[in-house]
Amino acid sequence: SSMGGNASVPQVRAKDVKRASDTKNGWLCKRGLTNTQLQRRWCAIHDLRLYYFENPRSEEPKGVVNLRGAIVSESKTIKLAIEIQTGALIADKGVEKRTFVFTTVGSDDKKTKGGEALSKDERLRQQRKHDRESLEQWLKWLQEETAKTFAPS
Repeated sequence: SSMGGNASVPQVRAKDVKRASDTKNGWLCKRGLTNTQLQRRWCAIHDLRLYYFENPRSEEPKGVVNLRGAIVSESKTIKLAIEIQTGALIADKGVEKRTFVFTTVGSDDKKTKGGEALSKDERLRQQRKHDRESLEQWLKWLQEETAKTFAPS
């Protein structure tokens, strides 16, 4: 790949993952571990993985979060954020254990419809409501996916 590619990242196109993910996809902001800056990423859930891409037309993912045996929870420290602890429920030493943080804040590229007519406070309130609803949706999707870890196949 042109990026010199991370060997652990499958070379899969965003549009293929989008098709496979059903509707479980959309924009989130990924927060770096050391660099806590937010990067807007197009994300999709498929086959016990959360793929994140630069955009829905990307030829390959920026990265992949393994959801097998992961613990997904709302962050206690970061507002409107999801924490994914990979491999938390798996005893295997070979499983990478780290925490990924994604937030719905700043992820939405759509301005509130008729937003110009609203006061700044009302706009903010609607944005927060939207971010909260989006967060709940992603939490549900991710938790449903991690639950497949122990489901009889």
